[in-house]
Amino acid sequence: MNITLKPADVRDLDAIADLYGAVCDGLADKPWNPGWRRDAFPTREDAARYLSGGWGYVAWAGGAPAGFIAVTPFPNAEGEPAAPSPETKEALYIHVLAVHPGYQRQGVASILLDRAGALAGQEGAKALRLYVWEGNTPAIRTYEKSGFLRLGREDIGLGEFGLDWFYLYEKQLSQ
Repeated sequence: MNITLKPADVRDLDAIADLYGAVCDGLADKPWNPGWRRDAFPTREDAARYLSGGWGYVAWAGGAPAGFIAVTPFPNAEGEPAAPSPETKEALYIHVLAVHPGYQRQGVASILLDRAGALAGQEGAKALRLYVWEGNTPAIRTYEKSGFLRLGREDIGLGEFGLDWFYLYEKQLSQ
């Protein structure tokens, strides 16, 4: 399979929204669904926010989006501050990693994670971090396979959605 990665822009919003919908539909009945629901999270508006900061990348397979990743300098995916905190020189954060169900288990997530690591390194970050819901075992396996190490377990405030605990993962980047 030939995958092309490119920075996402506003012209990609409809394709990203369709990708999100397909991913949400694919997760709907899975016990490892991290609360993703069509038209709830992630949404076109979420993608637009990531794109406005230049933080999104699309993996294309032919003319179809196979995956998307959002990498920001902020630890919080919602209501991010106007300017990065001093900590942002230490790490960039992955907020959304979505792979279309038709392209899962074909290396798309690894390609996106490698790009995220390269981007973080170019930005001078020493590490790449992410939070993953403790029940999302397929994602956890993917992150660990890609060299992320579990740093801890945290309540990040999503208990009202049945997502009480998240693991914080980090991948150190070579400088």
